[in-house]
Amino acid sequence: MKKNYFSVFFMCTFLNVSAQEIFWQKDISSGTQDFLSQVTTTIDHQYLVTGSSIQTGSQKMGAGSSTLGSQPSTLNSTQNNGYDFHLVKLNQQGEEVWGKYLSGQNHDFLATTIATQEGGFLLAG
Repeated sequence: MKKNYFSVFFMCTFLNVSAQEIFWQKDISSGTQDFLSQVTTTIDHQYLVTGSSIQTGSQKMGAGSSTLGSQPSTLNSTQNNGYDFHLVKLNQQGEEVWGKYLSGQNHDFLATTIATQEGGFLLAG
C-alpha cells in the first residue's frame, strides 16, 4: 500500500514539474525605470498590463484628453519627472492594442487593476 501512494505521489509531482509551453512573450519598457503591478485578463479575453514608469520628455503626453478604452481620461501635461501609471493592452497573440500613460503632479504608483463585467476596468494606486 505504501508503494502505491509513493507511485501516485511521484507521478503527480512529475506531471507538475514538466515544463510549460510558452505561446508568446513580450518585452514592454519605456526606456527608463518600469515596475509591473499586475496582468489582468479583460472580458474580451485580452490582457491589460499595468504598472508604473518614469516617462522621459519625449514620451510625455500633451495637455488635453485621451481616450482610455471608450471613456475619456484627462491627462496632466506637467512634467513631474516622477512615476506615472503605465497601461498596455495586448491581444491574445501578445501584440499591443494600445498603450497609455496617466500622470499626476507627484509620483503615481499603480497598485491594483480590476476588470469589470462591462468591459472596462478600475485602477487604484
